[in-house]
Amino acid sequence: MTLNRDIATLARRIQRESGDVIPFQQARLVAARELGGLPVHTMDPDERIPLRFQYTGESEPAARAAISNDTHGLGLDHCSDDQRAFRALLALALFNGNVYTGPTARWNFAVVASYDPVMSPRRDQLVMVAERAPENVATRLLDTAGEGSRGVPGLRHEVSYICHGEPSLCLRHLPTGALLTITGDPYGCRRGTKRSRVPLHSYLTVEHSLTASERRALAAVPSMSVDATTLLSGLVSRYNLLDRRGRWATSLSWDPLERRETERRREPEVIRHGAVRRLWGAGDSWVFRWTGYPEPRDLALALTHREVGVKGAKFIRHGDAYRVVLGTASLDMCDGEG
Repeated sequence: MTLNRDIATLARRIQRESGDVIPFQQARLVAARELGGLPVHTMDPDERIPLRFQYTGESEPAARAAISNDTHGLGLDHCSDDQRAFRALLALALFNGNVYTGPTARWNFAVVASYDPVMSPRRDQLVMVAERAPENVATRLLDTAGEGSRGVPGLRHEVSYICHGEPSLCLRHLPTGALLTITGDPYGCRRGTKRSRVPLHSYLTVEHSLTASERRALAAVPSMSVDATTLLSGLVSRYNLLDRRGRWATSLSWDPLERRETERRREPEVIRHGAVRRLWGAGDSWVFRWTGYPEPRDLALALTHREVGVKGAKFIRHGDAYRVVLGTASLDMCDGEG
């Protein structure tokens, strides 16, 4: 592999420039850190925690809450099967929007990109840090009693609380049992005061079973293979990453690296009417087409990166399009409204 070769070449140079004082393995670790190829799956948790929040933008306590001795890598994909299935479903809400008219169009969550949330994926829950307005973000996800036409089907308000002076809302997805916490607290703390099971707005709560319209909405979602579920779940976990070496970024609302070559993505049509996103497929084969941010290359790199990517995922480039492959599944990504 090219990266392994580059790391070995740089390690030999480091060793040579030290007068052979630095052992090769030590020089190789230095080279791997410089080139973005650290062996994250063998590093101690205390080494992985700062590496994780360099990519995710989490606070140190939030990253620490996500990594333990048995966590795989940086923990972005280390979760229960139910949590993974929920994240894959959530991807269909996050990555479909604007003039898109497919089955998930009314889930009404693509606009959350304007809040620029930070994802803090953990083994037993997904924490979404939206410091600007967590209640507003939750409103995009939750159906309101008596409406039955918006929100992610089966998502319910479970409890709200205050921690570090900021509101948090714990939401439970009835079909999978998965937990999503939306919070204004950058620490993503699970403890808090003023706990209430009565929501601020008339959201559906865990006391409400699935409605008929929700059952129809869920039935309209195609089946996903195991590998495809991992890829789509990985999109959610990498929703707002920034390469620690400044090579790529996955924000859907802007380019935090402010690269000149990405300015074209702020096309007049996108500025006036918003980005168009369409993520759809079935089984092993899925396609994501969009306008606006991020660059397809950036998303492909994030999904396959040595340190922060989905383990085992690779990408193939076809012109300006990218295909990310994991096992038998593929995710094609390119510009356009689809």
